[in-house]
Amino acid sequence: MSNLLSFVRVAEAQSFVQASNVLGLSTSALSKAVARLEADLGVKLFHRTTRSISLTFDGVRFYEGCQQLLGELDALEAEIQGNRAAPKGRLTVSVPPAFGRVCLVPILKAFTQMFPDMTLDISMDDRHVDLAEQAVDVVIRTGQLNDSANLIASQLVTYPLVVCGSPTYFEQHPKPQHPEQLQQHSCLNFRNRATGRIYPWSFTQARKVERYAVSGSVVFDNADAIVRSTIAGLGLSQMPGFLAAEAIENGNLVEVLNIYRPLEVPVWICYLDRRLVAPRIRSFVEFTAAQKEVFTLICNCS
Repeated sequence: MSNLLSFVRVAEAQSFVQASNVLGLSTSALSKAVARLEADLGVKLFHRTTRSISLTFDGVRFYEGCQQLLGELDALEAEIQGNRAAPKGRLTVSVPPAFGRVCLVPILKAFTQMFPDMTLDISMDDRHVDLAEQAVDVVIRTGQLNDSANLIASQLVTYPLVVCGSPTYFEQHPKPQHPEQLQQHSCLNFRNRATGRIYPWSFTQARKVERYAVSGSVVFDNADAIVRSTIAGLGLSQMPGFLAAEAIENGNLVEVLNIYRPLEVPVWICYLDRRLVAPRIRSFVEFTAAQKEVFTLICNCS
C-alpha cells in the first residue's frame, strides 16, 4: 500500500521532489518505491525526463483505479470507526456559477458551523465534470442528466425560466405577446463557455416544448452579465428565475410571455455510485438535500 500511495502522490504533484515533501520521504526513497511498483506491475507508469515527469497511458489508468481504491479505503475506515469521529477532510465540489452564487453560498455558513473539521474546495463553472477522472467528490448540475449511469443523483429543486425586460426597454418597445414576436426584439443570448453552444430559448405551447433561436447584438458567456444588461435596457433575455426574482420584485425587470414558460429546470446533486461513501461526501449531500425549502424559496419568482 505504501508503494501505491507514493505513486498517487507523485502523479498528483507531477514531481518526485514535491511529493517527497508531502510524504516526508527522501526523493530517493520515493523513486525506489515507484520503481518497485513498476517492477511488480511489469509496466512503465511515468515518462521521465531531466525536467519533468508525466503519466504513461498505463499510468493514467492505474492512477484512476488507485484513486477509487484509496477513496473506498478511507470510507471503510470511517465506517469501521462509526460515529466516533465527525466527518473531516477536504471535499471538492463543482457547481454552476449562477446557482452556486445565488443558492449554494447562502447555506455554506451553516454547513461549516455544523462540520468545522471539513474544508470545502468549490469550483464554480459550467464545464462538464467527470468525477472519477478529475477527482471531484460532488457535482451540482442543472437540466437533464445524460451520463448518470455511474452516479447517485438526488433532485434538489426546480426553477423556472423567465423572459424579462426592463421598464426602460418597454418604454421604447411593445411587450411581446407570443414567442414568435421575439424576432422583432433585441435578445441577449447566452453562450456556454465550456461547449461554445448558444442556448435556444424554450417555451411551452399546447403542452409541447418549442425552442426558438433568437437574435440580438450581444452574446454573453456569463449569466450575471446578462441580468445586468437586461436591467440596463439592452434587450430581452431568458434567465433562471432565481436570477430574476429580486429585480422583478423591486421593479427593475418585468416578466413577459409568462403563460409560455417552459417546464421548470431540475437541479441535481450527484456523487459516484460506490459501495462505500465517505462520510464527508455523505454529510454534504444530506445537508444540501435538506435545504429544499430554502432553495425553493430562492428559486421561486412567481
